[in-house]
Amino acid sequence: MLRVRYSPQHPPLVTLCVSALLERGLAACVPDNSLQDSLLSVQKTESGSEEVFTDIAAAKLLCTLSSKTRLLYPAAAPAPSFADASETACIDTMLSLATSLQVSSLSPKQLGSLSSHLQLRTFLCGFHLSLADLAVYTQLRRHANNEQQGGAPPQGWKDKFVHVSRWYAFIHGQPQISNVVAVALRKAGANAKGAEASKNEGKKREGRANSSGASSPPSADKRAAAAQASYEGKLEGAVQGKVVTRFPPEPSGYLHIGHAKAALLNSYFAQKYNGKMLFRFDDTNPAKENDEFESSIAEDLRLLNVEWAAISHTSDYFEQMQSLCERLIKEGKFYVDDTPTELMREQRAEGIESCRRNVPVEESLQRWREMLKGSAEGQKCCVRAKIDMQSKNKCMRDPVMYRCVADCLHHRHGDKFKAYPTYDFACPVVDSIEGVTHALRTNEYADRIPQYQWVQQAAGLPPVHIYEFSRLCFVKTLLSKRKLKQFVDSGLVEGWDDPRMPTVRGIRRRGLQVEALLEFILEQGPSKAGNLMEWDKLWTKNKQIIDPIVPRFMAVGKDAVPVCIKGAPETVESKKRRMHAKNESLGEADLLLFNKVFIDRDDAALCADGEEVTLMHWGNCIFDKVVKTASGEISEIQATLHLEGDFRKTKKKLHWLANLGGVASAPAQNTELVLREYDHLITVDKIDQEEENWEKFINRETRFDTPAVGDPLLKQLKEGDLLQLERRGYFRVDKTGDQLVLIKIPDGRSKAMSAVGTKVDAAKLSGAKITGKK
Repeated sequence: MLRVRYSPQHPPLVTLCVSALLERGLAACVPDNSLQDSLLSVQKTESGSEEVFTDIAAAKLLCTLSSKTRLLYPAAAPAPSFADASETACIDTMLSLATSLQVSSLSPKQLGSLSSHLQLRTFLCGFHLSLADLAVYTQLRRHANNEQQGGAPPQGWKDKFVHVSRWYAFIHGQPQISNVVAVALRKAGANAKGAEASKNEGKKREGRANSSGASSPPSADKRAAAAQASYEGKLEGAVQGKVVTRFPPEPSGYLHIGHAKAALLNSYFAQKYNGKMLFRFDDTNPAKENDEFESSIAEDLRLLNVEWAAISHTSDYFEQMQSLCERLIKEGKFYVDDTPTELMREQRAEGIESCRRNVPVEESLQRWREMLKGSAEGQKCCVRAKIDMQSKNKCMRDPVMYRCVADCLHHRHGDKFKAYPTYDFACPVVDSIEGVTHALRTNEYADRIPQYQWVQQAAGLPPVHIYEFSRLCFVKTLLSKRKLKQFVDSGLVEGWDDPRMPTVRGIRRRGLQVEALLEFILEQGPSKAGNLMEWDKLWTKNKQIIDPIVPRFMAVGKDAVPVCIKGAPETVESKKRRMHAKNESLGEADLLLFNKVFIDRDDAALCADGEEVTLMHWGNCIFDKVVKTASGEISEIQATLHLEGDFRKTKKKLHWLANLGGVASAPAQNTELVLREYDHLITVDKIDQEEENWEKFINRETRFDTPAVGDPLLKQLKEGDLLQLERRGYFRVDKTGDQLVLIKIPDGRSKAMSAVGTKVDAAKLSGAKITGKK
């Protein structure tokens, strides 16, 4: 039985519904006032330690313990008798939607999409109630805020979103679901009022204490509020229904997790204020951009469940920006400078004006025309804003607004343009032209805010509010697109989707699930406080999602030790085993039994003559003699099968593999494997942006392959499938063929992105203690 503790003010509605629908005795859900947030504390066994889960992750785990698993949540990993993949994909998409609704407002566009989806459906996915229905229903009920009328669908839904209203009423009409949610929300409301009253009384006591000169420590509520990023912060000047945000990536690389945070926050604020988010490619640098990057960025946003109202390109406005630039030159606000780049950099640093700063307007216009032609003279020039060369903010010292790029073709416009706006000019101009009301920017660009505002004011354009948030940074990870590109170009990694790369595609290839990434980023909130994140929290969340749904297999290293077992079958026999001990829906597979097996050499080294061990899924055997060569290396183990033995009394539970090589009675041969593990690309937690010799911190040895042999069933897997190798960890199938290449998925056990078995000391990498042999 699972024991689930939760905060009564944040009831896990999905888990409570699942618990009510499944067999009695599977879970005990207990409110605990000591818990402050929406995370749950789950104890899987009476003697086991507690683990932290989200509501949806705990509900999934609970599903795996029930005979009704296939109905509520079909397994998402391939295996014999695996459930329909399209239904599982639909459920996962809806769970991602429910996750985003936990911290964002419900927009009419989302309701419209749901209504269209439900037009010919009784349930969200498939032909029966599923976890998707429970998760989305509970979030819609919370957003409806209609508990005084029994949680019934609002009248506005009935008028505008008829199919959502119909589906909601049907789910709401199931008493096992509706009543559970009603009771939980009623208790949550009561607890919230009690907490508020207690908080007010605490303030009174604090005031009395302060008036007498005493001091009191910060309350638990204040500490919790300081520790968690708040999504309830208001945007300056935000008006319901009129907020317009934008996500403007440069199509010069793949989306990384830092971009993912920016995209999700822009999407969040647009939904919160019933506005819209624009998706714009900032394609102002023809030397770096191409269509491949545009397609990949758009695809990655869809995977993150980010919706946009319109898509555009900065280059759509090139002609308008050229006209605007020329007008500002004529007005004396811009000038054209042919000062060499290095000298210009030195002059800006020292506050020295360029000799071209105060030339007649016609002289600047003449050079501007040469820039537009892309002539030899024009290529020496750039357009600068005439702001303040004495400003303490060096970003205001006549920044470059336009430059000449004549030797590159633009991926959309070819050779039509020779002069291109810089980001510092294009961003404020196009933001204003497109009607953006709020521009979200990471606070590393705080010094450029006055410059952004100056450009809009000088051009006579409507101002845009700027909201700053902290950049998402991880230890031993670079997010600089230039440095990541250098990794790719130098061959240090295989490409932008290399599992070592912090791109959305890279970490997905390493086995990260979109749901885990969404939950992690949303939990960070729009905080402005900078922090260096550890990878363990993200991978722990990922483990909670995949552990209940991936099939189990066994594999041993190529240097495994042969074991000859007296009393075991002399020809290959089979018996059925579950693909997952706690998830019946994954089906069963044949376990091949034979008197010759392999065990891992590391395990053999720890065994002694006469020791009784348990062979997983089979039973006990006694290692009569551990045979060694003259040099002390173990050559084989002679054993006797002892199925009458008690597995509870053995200290070692070993995975193993039947030795099927050349055996005529074997139905199939074992699978050749390469177990691939990765280390960090850099050797220090953080590299300063000003560090010129950052390459000295590059880790040149980051990929480690271990040849292995695995279960014959592994041949049935396809690229992208997830699995667990017993006692080795979680893996993702990266390549199929004569050899399966399996990529190790970090599980969050140490504070490092990679715990590379015996290849790299995980404790040394993360500063954490190793809790067990990897």
